[in-house]
Amino acid sequence: MKKVIFYLIIALLSAQLSYSSTVDTNRTWGVTIDGINNLNNIVTSLSNLCKKPTTRIVFDEFVPATDYQNAVNQIHNVSFIMGEILDSYYMNQYNLTQYVARTNEYVNLLGDKVDIWEVGNEVNGEWLGTISDVVCKIDTAYKIIKSKSKKTELTLYYNKNCYENAQNEMFRWVNQRLSTSMRNGLDYVLISYYEDDCNNLQPNWQQVFDSLHILFPNSKIGIGECGTSNSSQKAIYINRYYRMNVNTPKFIGGYFWWYYKQDCVPYTNSLWTVLNSAMTTLTGTINSEIPVEAYLSNNYPNPFNPSTKIEYAIPKNSFVTLKIYDNLGREVSTLVNEQKSAGKYSIDYNANNLTTGVYYYKLTSDNFSNVKKMILVK
Repeated sequence: MKKVIFYLIIALLSAQLSYSSTVDTNRTWGVTIDGINNLNNIVTSLSNLCKKPTTRIVFDEFVPATDYQNAVNQIHNVSFIMGEILDSYYMNQYNLTQYVARTNEYVNLLGDKVDIWEVGNEVNGEWLGTISDVVCKIDTAYKIIKSKSKKTELTLYYNKNCYENAQNEMFRWVNQRLSTSMRNGLDYVLISYYEDDCNNLQPNWQQVFDSLHILFPNSKIGIGECGTSNSSQKAIYINRYYRMNVNTPKFIGGYFWWYYKQDCVPYTNSLWTVLNSAMTTLTGTINSEIPVEAYLSNNYPNPFNPSTKIEYAIPKNSFVTLKIYDNLGREVSTLVNEQKSAGKYSIDYNANNLTTGVYYYKLTSDNFSNVKKMILVK
């Protein structure tokens, strides 16, 4: 029996290490931090979310990378990080040489803790400067980051019927301006959209992302910025985006609520509860694309009483078992024990018949096996 427990613990530790070091390729729960003051409350707020988030940190203009080193280290303990090299509003204040120097400075110092690098933000916006200058800057930054084997992301500005210059319409801009190498090589392509800036237009997001996937066939796609300064609409917008129903291949969600620091820090704020609930209920469609590898997600919520959700995926048809064990390695429940088709699955587990304590759940499928820990508190 001790041997069983030992192997369970080893498997658990391996699973936790994997979870903490790899961005979820199937779903991304993004938030944006546009300042690092009040850092302790920011970290606490992020750590209490039911999903491990991906936090965009907006690196302020003309601020050295060293000023962000402590914040990046602390936030990385509880969140994945997307580093925004420069906000779109300040792009025209940097020439190419300065933008290249800034990219190298930030990536060289913070590259080990930043999981995704945003090479350009809202790049087709009219306010960034001349199109040729913008393209040159992001293309150079992309090549620098790719040469260091880091993940790259580009944020486009969705502006249907609300652009000033037709040359800046999002799809036209991509078709005419982005190189083939970037369109084939970017790891992530996300869309920034603020309804307040675009006559409250409600796009058909399924059509938008289907079209985007054609332009960027190898990139994960999603919403890269959203939000509103209208306090009466914030909860409505959060639910609208974080519960978005899109089944385009490689759609990973994202959302990256721009006002997270203002609205959700500290986590006792009511909008934090709204956002966390939108994540918890997971009504946004889990991408219907067949997964490339098997995985077992951390259950949520955890600790729980008495119900929790467990998600897993298998890349091909296979016989699957998913079982619950107590702290002594004894099987207490079987959730799955049958042939399953390739895909992603979600199970609501109710532990009404169990007592408070530590439990383990184990997924087995073909050559894949993984164990994770959950805590029942009654």
